[in-house]
Amino acid sequence: MEKPGIKIRLIKFPKTSPAPPTPGFASLPPPGIPTPVENQNRSLYVGDLDPRVTTADLLHVFSGAGKVTGVRVCSDAVTGESLCYGYVNFENAQDAKKAMLLLNHTVLKGKSMRIMWHDRNPITRKTGVGNLFVKNLDRSITGASLQDAFQKFGTVLSCKIAADENGKSKGFGYVQFEKNESAMAARDAMHDTMLLGKKLHVTQFVRKSQWLAAKELKSINLYVKNLAEDLTEGALVKKFSEFGMVESAIIMRDTDGKSKGFGFVSFSSPEEARKAAMSLNGAPSGSKNLFVGRAQKKAERKELKEKARSANVYVKNLNPLVNDAILAAHFSSCGEVVSKKVMHYDNGLSKMFGFVTFSSPVEAERAVRALHGSKLLGRRLYVAVAQRKEDRLKALQEQFSLSKTAKMTPAPWFTADPAGHCVVEASISPLTHSSLDPWSDELCCPLNSSNGMADFVRLMLKETNLPTACP
Repeated sequence: MEKPGIKIRLIKFPKTSPAPPTPGFASLPPPGIPTPVENQNRSLYVGDLDPRVTTADLLHVFSGAGKVTGVRVCSDAVTGESLCYGYVNFENAQDAKKAMLLLNHTVLKGKSMRIMWHDRNPITRKTGVGNLFVKNLDRSITGASLQDAFQKFGTVLSCKIAADENGKSKGFGYVQFEKNESAMAARDAMHDTMLLGKKLHVTQFVRKSQWLAAKELKSINLYVKNLAEDLTEGALVKKFSEFGMVESAIIMRDTDGKSKGFGFVSFSSPEEARKAAMSLNGAPSGSKNLFVGRAQKKAERKELKEKARSANVYVKNLNPLVNDAILAAHFSSCGEVVSKKVMHYDNGLSKMFGFVTFSSPVEAERAVRALHGSKLLGRRLYVAVAQRKEDRLKALQEQFSLSKTAKMTPAPWFTADPAGHCVVEASISPLTHSSLDPWSDELCCPLNSSNGMADFVRLMLKETNLPTACP
């Protein structure tokens, strides 16, 4: 009789020949020594995706390279819209490498995919080590052809051509190497060389925030506004000379010699200009406060103004108790709130509307989609991208014109039965829709009540000068 216990049986499998290559994919050479990035890495980052690409699309495309154990397309947590990048995990590193070699820069739903190893270490991305900026590219250059031109200097992790909203090249791009030494060698060799008849400009990549800061440091010219009408150039020079050597100062004036309230001051060094801006910006000047900042070109000012305008959100139907802090807290889930303002009368009472400015237009659009119609302290909010006064007037004029046309040709929405009683039909005159404001407290209450339809019909009869009761 056998004693109870655990029995272990060893099975020896016969040797088999290597499996044939997957149809449609070229066989790969035996793997060599893996690089630090791809060492046992089975995860790929897939970027520059078309917004229509789904998880199922990625699974279908990448499963041909090997067994896929996980795939996802990342989406916005608030709106659910695609962020145009995703991740694909393979069962083994060799299949991941096969997918990288064969699918990188291939087109999926009209856009070229940019595939690279998923590096969980953020230091490389944040520091920009091994990353090059390449400009003056021919518009026909693609990510694949740019990679072909630079890969002789070392392992290229990523290649990207900047494109506009229509997918057309902007004439510049980025090349990221695994090693910084490879990037520096490529920069020295490729800078000022010709590619498809154009001389390349190749430099080390610098983040926008860094070169803007550097630009601020190098600037010696300051723009000053909110100047008093009687202020002279001599007084302006005297005020700014406290911070260094003033090379020149000018106050802009109209044809009659009257001050326009702004001017320019130029220092001999960037350090002196920066010190003056930090000390005098916001300083009192008569009944106003000075604005002192770096002088900008007209095109740069226009770009910043357009960006700030499209990132500004208008909010109305606020509860009188809502203040700036409450407003900011409600909108902070959609992005970085740069500024917020609830408008008030001179006596301190709320005008029940305000503005929220985000760090980017994308965040502002996200707030409109996510928070329009949401409730804050019992009030349903109206949220829209803020408009200039002239744009708003133009829109109102167009709306009034359409409303006037609709009044002249109303669609029949009621009839009379043989007994002479009014019968309300389903088709409503366009006037009905244009006359209703869903944000009006007067209409929201009755329309949400149990007798809302009857109130609605009575309102329509009143507007069309018909009797409010049937005979």
